[in-house]
Amino acid sequence: MSAKTAQHGSPRVIGLTGGIAAGKSSVTGHLAAKGAHIIDADRVGHEVIAPGGDAYREVVEAFGPDIVSADRAIDRRKLGAIVFASKDKLQTLNRISHPRMAARMAQEIVAIRSRPPAQRPPLIVLEAAILLEAGWNTLCDQVWAVEAPTELSISRLMARNNLGLEAAQNRMSAQITNEERAARATKVIRNSGSMDFLLAQVDLLWQDAVSAD
Repeated sequence: MSAKTAQHGSPRVIGLTGGIAAGKSSVTGHLAAKGAHIIDADRVGHEVIAPGGDAYREVVEAFGPDIVSADRAIDRRKLGAIVFASKDKLQTLNRISHPRMAARMAQEIVAIRSRPPAQRPPLIVLEAAILLEAGWNTLCDQVWAVEAPTELSISRLMARNNLGLEAAQNRMSAQITNEERAARATKVIRNSGSMDFLLAQVDLLWQDAVSAD
């Protein structure tokens, strides 16, 4: 069974994505509380570049020993400073890490679906800000995109990360737009009102997803 092929009774995989400061964490937390198994792409990314991880050696070879700390771990701050200053170097890191991440996530999906029926979660949620850009939507049965107005996301980002307006705008402009995500998503979750409004949409999508044949 491939990661994307849900047999009868197997939990569907929901790809959850959205722009920076759009509210993905609130949605993920609500889904986890309802019993979903969460696959956090950031967590998987940490695993593949950890010492002994699938991408560790190649990342060190590509970016040099200066990114390695005394404990042999890759210093993510140093690596981030390199790749976010160069589009080519970011593409190099993505080329190395993304296929390994996809393989790990696919393995996790298969493992969860292989559990005895009573131990399977109602849904598997793959949360990734770059789900669509990385092509990880191919692992999913549906894609839900959390969308907030750009101005609101910028305001949240400035407050959350203590950024100035220009820095926040630069981070926002580095990602695909709300319109691009919406065009490729199965469902769009609007985060432009209260938390109750946000979670009510999630509850409806949950009911549809877990009750579908």
